Amino acid sequence: MKPILSSPFSRLIFSLFFTFLSFQSQAFQSITFSEEDLDQKIWYNKPAKAWTEAIPIGNGYMGGMVFGGIEQERIQLNEGTLYSGDPDYTFKNISVRKTYPEVKALLDEGKFKEAQEFIQKNWLGRAQECFQPMGDIWMDFDHQGEVKDYQRSLDLENSTVKVTYQIDGVTYTREYFASYPDHLIAVKISADQPGKINLNLHLSTPHEPTEKVFEDKTQLVLQGKAPGIALRRSFDQVISAGDQYKYPELFEKDGSLKPDAQNVLYDEDIFGLGMAFDTRVMTRNQGGNVEFNETSISVSDADEIVFLITSATSYNGFDKSPAFEGVDEAAKSQEILESIQSKSYEDLYQSHVEDYQNLFNRVQFSLDKKTKQSDLPTDQRLLYFENGKDPSLVSLYFQFGRYLMISGSRPGGQPLNLQGIWNAEVIPPWASAYTMNINLEMNYWPAELTNLSECHEPLFQAIKELAVNGEKTAQNMFGSPGWTGNHNMSIWRQAEPVDLCACSFWPMVSGWLMSHMWERYLFSGDEDFLKHEIFPLLEGSVQFYNDWMIQNKDGYWVTPVGHSPENQFLYGDNLASTQSPGPTMDMALIRESFTRFLEVSELLGVQNSFTTEIKEKLPLLLPFQIGKYGQLQEWQFDFEEKEPAHRHISHLYAFHPSNQITNTFNPELVKAVETTMVRRGDEATGWSMGWKVNVWARLKNGDKALTLLTNLLRLVESEGPQKSGSYTNLFDAHPPFQIDGNFGATAGIAEMLIQSHDGAIEILPALPTDWGFGKISGLKARGGFEVSLKWKSNEIKQGSILSKNGGVLPIRSKTPLIFEDGIQFMESGTNNLLLPINPGNSINNSDKELINQNIDGYFEYKILTNKGQLINFKKD
Repeated sequence: MKPILSSPFSRLIFSLFFTFLSFQSQAFQSITFSEEDLDQKIWYNKPAKAWTEAIPIGNGYMGGMVFGGIEQERIQLNEGTLYSGDPDYTFKNISVRKTYPEVKALLDEGKFKEAQEFIQKNWLGRAQECFQPMGDIWMDFDHQGEVKDYQRSLDLENSTVKVTYQIDGVTYTREYFASYPDHLIAVKISADQPGKINLNLHLSTPHEPTEKVFEDKTQLVLQGKAPGIALRRSFDQVISAGDQYKYPELFEKDGSLKPDAQNVLYDEDIFGLGMAFDTRVMTRNQGGNVEFNETSISVSDADEIVFLITSATSYNGFDKSPAFEGVDEAAKSQEILESIQSKSYEDLYQSHVEDYQNLFNRVQFSLDKKTKQSDLPTDQRLLYFENGKDPSLVSLYFQFGRYLMISGSRPGGQPLNLQGIWNAEVIPPWASAYTMNINLEMNYWPAELTNLSECHEPLFQAIKELAVNGEKTAQNMFGSPGWTGNHNMSIWRQAEPVDLCACSFWPMVSGWLMSHMWERYLFSGDEDFLKHEIFPLLEGSVQFYNDWMIQNKDGYWVTPVGHSPENQFLYGDNLASTQSPGPTMDMALIRESFTRFLEVSELLGVQNSFTTEIKEKLPLLLPFQIGKYGQLQEWQFDFEEKEPAHRHISHLYAFHPSNQITNTFNPELVKAVETTMVRRGDEATGWSMGWKVNVWARLKNGDKALTLLTNLLRLVESEGPQKSGSYTNLFDAHPPFQIDGNFGATAGIAEMLIQSHDGAIEILPALPTDWGFGKISGLKARGGFEVSLKWKSNEIKQGSILSKNGGVLPIRSKTPLIFEDGIQFMESGTNNLLLPINPGNSINNSDKELINQNIDGYFEYKILTNKGQLINFKKD
């Protein structure tokens, strides 16, 4: 074990020693990357047959899936605001206040199953509305002859898709990109011989009852409306639950179905409801002829053809009816195309690349050398990845995750939902919802860490909107101050619970959402953001939590009704339930929120009776507990899990993504977390494996994290057995597709290389044995630092840390380091932006050995930095 330099004297001796060494060191070289180092091309040698084989593109507003067919190309389109439903058609007539005593009495009597059934019957709303596909672009090509040298690719460096192939000696090239600055998708089709481009383009939409296709001043236009309702439940499910009264559009007052009721209804069949959309295609050609034929575009004998595609909807905000208060979607899309009239294709492409690379190029990553296996098509690389001969695929997958975030989440757009910004189904899996008991949050784990802070903005805007509705829900449903939300929402930002599932009632989401805004503060140190954006929302969240809690028989404050998403416990005569007072995740969210509220209140000089009350209650929150197996207890009572290997690990929130359980304050709880993870096992849904990568990384077990990552990188073919892993196009397979697994794993890879949640920046804290050498630049750490690292033989070789704000820089490394001259070492000092939360004492209900004896030692350095200073170091 290497020494832990923890005493002030030892730190001082080493500080002086390394100060001396720093003056003796040779010049430090910056970490650079050659083109050969980088693995940034996804490619296939055949067209996509299924949606999960198509390549995603996006500009934060629009999403597209490129199939790359030879005789027929398909680009499936989405627009980020296109949802079914209407903000005025939901079910809010839910009162917890009136029936709370009944539920409380059942829980006090230990009748947990009966309490759950009561909640499902009386405290839930109706199904959320669905994210919608917009339409499809179809191109039929006049190709004759044998196809050779086919390739379909995505270049992550410049966010460009290409399809190339050869027929009768002619090489055809298609180029696709989605531009955020110009709000469009561009397609250029060319050949290496003149006059060879012949095709017919037409548009369609799955919303056929409302479809209109026509020419408008040399633009091909597709117009339509999303459904006024898209019900993801069967009528039998609604009737069985007795929920007919929640759907007056579909059921009579006596509970019988209306004569024309269907799960999907459009426009005049449902009171004129539905969001309108307008999609336009503009053409530019070199040579040949372009002819508009009312519903299609014919191109003949052209040298080159460019299609510029944009779209808009009547969405006018989360609280306005798109049918009756919407914007003019046609005028909006026309304005977009008019704004680019004077821009050449090259100008549009250059603007796109500059905008994209401003974000993407902040982080570069190379992992080991590419091998022969690395040269295979991407689906084949997935197929063989578990043999360990292609570690570079991890760097490709990591950068693909960042590509998806840049493509799907940009300021002015909507947050990433369960499918990101890509969906082809009118009733998609789980409604393509914003599921907030893990999935929405996991989508944004890489945002700050992988240097894509701007991509966080749509989530922050959604939080503000949810809080508006959440304040009404807190008052009307609970009779409480502040604001709340439950486990799901849509673009309409409903804060009340959705339907049927016991997991739907979970009024705890505000704290988790606020942690994302707090992470922005920790990574940036932006006190203006803290004061004006975080504090008002965090105060409202704490107000609701404070009013919702009760004291248990031991005097601890707990939530009166709680659920550990989405697990069940066993009690009594093998009965199962989801609901009980004070589950661990509830208390972790409240502890985090209370602690941070008091921190920001003190910083802003806010001291009043409310801050005093929170300060008094904080140490009386139910502590973390260790259960009979030595595991972190999931509920207030040490129940057995119904599924010990359940996909959710909600009770570990305090360990990750929060920073309440750390080796600094409570190594015995870290050991309990590890025991929990062993009990949960390695197999899970795709997104759950992404979650587990992060937890094992924080447990400093890089080999185990890589095992989970390897499980996630198992090829799932569209026509083969459906299992957890990754589809041909690298989308996460739950199955079906859920994008949060991509983002969770992307964050987990970064957590294996750098961590900053436990008082210091930890260098290579969870490096797997198989990642012998590599380098990465541009990762962000809390405290306003930017980190670049290079390692060899599983040890740090050199690195640099840019201090953007100045202040104390604590570094931990398993390997002793020497520093460039000009470094001001410190004997002591902390950076508050890196400090973990101290949760206080825990309760031990186990007789197991708890202290983790396998924590590696580390060398610790504390450096006082100036704003803009670059700290260079290398292995001693």
